[in-house]
Amino acid sequence: MASDTSAPQRAPGDKPAVPETDRLDPAFLKMAGVLLLALLMALLDETIVNVGVDRLVTVFGTSLSTIQWVTAGYLLAVAVATPISGWGVDRFGVRQIWVFAVVLFTVGSLLSGLAWSAGSLIAFRLLQGLGGGMIFPVVQAAIARAAGPARVTKAMGLISIPLTVGPVLGPILGGFFVDDISWRWMFLINLPVGVIALLLALRTLPADAPDSAAPRPRLDVIGLALLSPGFAVLIYGLTTAAHRGDFGDPAAVTAFAVGAALLLAYVLHARRTAEPLIDVRLFTQRGFTMSVVTMLLVGAVANTLLFLTPLYYQQARGFGALHAGLLMVPSGILGAAGAISVGKAGARLTARVTAPIGMLLATIAALVLSSVGDHTSTALTAVAFGVGGFGIGFTVPGLMAFMYLAVGPDDAPRATSALFILNQIGGSLGIAVVAVALQQRLSGTSGFPSEAYGRTYWLVAGFAVVAGLAAALVPGPWRTPEQQRA
Repeated sequence: MASDTSAPQRAPGDKPAVPETDRLDPAFLKMAGVLLLALLMALLDETIVNVGVDRLVTVFGTSLSTIQWVTAGYLLAVAVATPISGWGVDRFGVRQIWVFAVVLFTVGSLLSGLAWSAGSLIAFRLLQGLGGGMIFPVVQAAIARAAGPARVTKAMGLISIPLTVGPVLGPILGGFFVDDISWRWMFLINLPVGVIALLLALRTLPADAPDSAAPRPRLDVIGLALLSPGFAVLIYGLTTAAHRGDFGDPAAVTAFAVGAALLLAYVLHARRTAEPLIDVRLFTQRGFTMSVVTMLLVGAVANTLLFLTPLYYQQARGFGALHAGLLMVPSGILGAAGAISVGKAGARLTARVTAPIGMLLATIAALVLSSVGDHTSTALTAVAFGVGGFGIGFTVPGLMAFMYLAVGPDDAPRATSALFILNQIGGSLGIAVVAVALQQRLSGTSGFPSEAYGRTYWLVAGFAVVAGLAAALVPGPWRTPEQQRA
């Protein structure tokens, strides 16, 4: 093996030889740090509003059903924007599309912080979501390309840190701003972060504009008109079912039918198109398919834990928003530890081993939480939640690395878009299932009995078990091939 550990002198989209060692050198870490700063900012905004819903209802004098679109609208916009990111990387390069996404997200954050009504806030959150939806696929594709096969598992471990920390930090910061400063700072906090990320990007991200002599990829306009609305309508149906506690709700059923029809039409279209937004032919590769299916289920596990646990703390135990958020800190810390640990384990073991181990830990955590009551030790629940976070952090990097190696660098941007969208759908599906089950268990009872939450954690355990089994079916060896080791 070559021993060169110098930083690759290339743009993330170029394809010269990459380092054969798994060491992450300072130049790579500096570039990754700038990219991940924006990713953390976008991930925070998926959950930061959750603890401020009641305050927003009061401030704008509107209903809960209206304010819930402050969160749901953001997720819908993410679903609309994500498919464009793969084409954007191929057409304009990583640096240009990343800068555009961060600027769009930062402007949306400023306008959200200045919102004067519920309608204006929802509209500006849509703008935020359009920027946020492009950030993750671009970041993953850029880092994976720059890392190369030998370093990809460790690189995916870096990406998993904001993936596990961001959703946990969101409620903590949200609770602090809502309780002690102003709800507007849930959004304005992104301004300094976005500006710093953009300034650092000018110094650390190499220009990688595509070769002007090479043919420019065309935007699949028909595919965009089918795929983005299809995903958005499907997430709308899941959000509606969760909010109303009924999968049979007419609005939810209609959304499911329309979303499925649009996605089926997209599949038929993509099979006949040379440059589709997401190449459905990738699903003929078992490695890619099983990675995506597993990530969909992992999305369900992660999001249901983040949905149920703060509700249990606030509704069943009567804790305040900030208190509930602080009890989630162990999950973020241990999630980051899990992501770092799997980077080292990935030098010897593939995702067929690390992902099932991670999901086993998440299953154990959910089973412990299934026994919660009115007087359960908060130390026990915090530790259990932390173990679940470690398991998720230990699961994700190997799967993302395996997907990247399965499709190769050329298909990575579009494959990453598919991975991210289906992970989001898995999260929405998991929350919808858990929310419906929880409402059914709370119906006919007075207050919010802890036992109802405990029984609902069994569903989380079920998602984790199925995710672990799916990960075990990922093709390939159990141990990392010698040529991919340091």
